[in-house]
Amino acid sequence: MHRLLVRTIAMPALLAILSLGCSQAHSKADVERTAGDSLHDASITMRIKTTYLFNGHLNPFRINVDTRDGVVTLHGTVPSDVHRDLAGEIAKNADGVKEVDNQLSIAQGGDGPDEADKSFSQSVHDASTSASIKLSLAFERGVKASHIIVHTDRGTVTLAGEVDSQAERQLAARIAHDTEGVKHVVNQLQVRG
Repeated sequence: MHRLLVRTIAMPALLAILSLGCSQAHSKADVERTAGDSLHDASITMRIKTTYLFNGHLNPFRINVDTRDGVVTLHGTVPSDVHRDLAGEIAKNADGVKEVDNQLSIAQGGDGPDEADKSFSQSVHDASTSASIKLSLAFERGVKASHIIVHTDRGTVTLAGEVDSQAERQLAARIAHDTEGVKHVVNQLQVRG
């Protein structure tokens, strides 16, 4: 009952944070993409995240959803293959989704006490941190923010995706590291080439 109450109260705040991170980061990064393209992708992401929020089997704070031209990429951890498949099916069935790249990993030892310890406020703080980094990347020259996936868990930021150069990779990591609330940065960005 408490969990339902928290989800009901938290939804407006979560939606505001997610929309900030999804729409602004992509709209500034790629000039060739129209605002409509970015808005469409952001709305797909929001539909999927909202569905996860109301699904009693999935923890939406452990699943990162990124959408680019209708292609949805899922990152994060879930407790089992069943949860991984469920998250993928929900994403596939969302309006406007062309394809789903399900990169969810299975958490070692399940979602036991570690997951229970993560409070709602910590989840909101992590989502805010990710949104701040995405926004900073979007306004930074020399970084294609739309190609960078940002995920934050208890202050540890993971950067994934592809960049054009080692300098862009290092700049993205520095921007993430300099963001308030970041304790550690795991740079998994790959340089094309």
